Amino acid sequence: MNRIVEPGNPLATQGGTAAALRELTVQPVILAGGSATRPWPLSRERDRKQLIGLMDEQSLLEATLRRLDDAFDAFDPAAHDAARTAPLAVPLVVCAEEPRLPTLERVGQYRKPVRMLLEPVARNTAPALSVAALAARASSVAGDDPILVALSADHPIADRAAFGAALNEALGYASRGAIVTLGVPPQRAATGYGYIRTAAALGDRGARGIARFVEKPDAERAERYLASGEYWWNSGIFVVRASVWLDAIGLCRPLIAAACKDAFAGASVDDTGAWHLARDAFAACPADSVDHAVMARIGSDARLVGVTVRLDAGGSHVGAADSVRDASSKVARPWGFDDPLGRGARFQVASGGYPGEDDLVRFDDRYGRGQGSAHARHGTSGR
Repeated sequence: MNRIVEPGNPLATQGGTAAALRELTVQPVILAGGSATRPWPLSRERDRKQLIGLMDEQSLLEATLRRLDDAFDAFDPAAHDAARTAPLAVPLVVCAEEPRLPTLERVGQYRKPVRMLLEPVARNTAPALSVAALAARASSVAGDDPILVALSADHPIADRAAFGAALNEALGYASRGAIVTLGVPPQRAATGYGYIRTAAALGDRGARGIARFVEKPDAERAERYLASGEYWWNSGIFVVRASVWLDAIGLCRPLIAAACKDAFAGASVDDTGAWHLARDAFAACPADSVDHAVMARIGSDARLVGVTVRLDAGGSHVGAADSVRDASSKVARPWGFDDPLGRGARFQVASGGYPGEDDLVRFDDRYGRGQGSAHARHGTSGR
């Protein structure tokens, strides 16, 4: 297989990228198909976190859609080469076919066009991004190769201008064939996030090469990562051309690539324009994450070129009670008898305050252990 990147160096510093971006459509992809059982007890299988009002009155899904609008509106043509030279496609939301109605309700509150891609079964983020890439190419102008801006529906980001600047920088590298992820400089020695070991700086706008992806570390290793200054948190936000991603998944996980191609080829389209993937073909697809399927190969396979762009935007993955506390302006007091997010539920924490891993929590007349850290185990115990 030929090198995935085009001739020329995609790691070259930015400059003159606007012309290249004029030829490419930017396709937002919202990955909203996860079971989202963290942070329990606020998010459970039947009431997933991306659909509940954690961010003021908005769900995380709606907030993500609006954040993308703001990010692209915030570009300063005088400060950034790419500016807003590429058209923005209608956002594509990849989500579970069931339950579909709550997702439709939240998308409706966005009050702008959105296209849905419905998964009959959950197969993690690598297949989700693969079918999104196929959908983006199918709905684009003939010969166009859209740049995917893929992010989960559960990432609150406070500084939207900084998010827009980081995306703008990422688009230039992605347009030349790199697989780009936004990296967050660690604020603490967290063990609940994957890390990116960064390589040499690329220019002066916060981009670096990727030496390798690393799994969630233990506490001692996380302290070393923090002290070194070489490691960033993996945000899970990816910017990549559709063709580059499809080539990469075909190289790294050919069974996923083949199953996704079959599932999309057999998809039906309903009267709302939503794609329904072919059930049997997608069910046969191996489950895997973007990180494990492809990104973990960067640094060891010369055919894959990765870039990480620094993101200083006050964001974190809402996978734990402590990140909900940090993200939501509504949570201004410890968890007590009433849901601090105003959802009408009642629960109790044995020790007071926010539930940690060892706290006993009563919620809806059930008992379970809290999940104060992002790596706490899932699920609840019986009463």
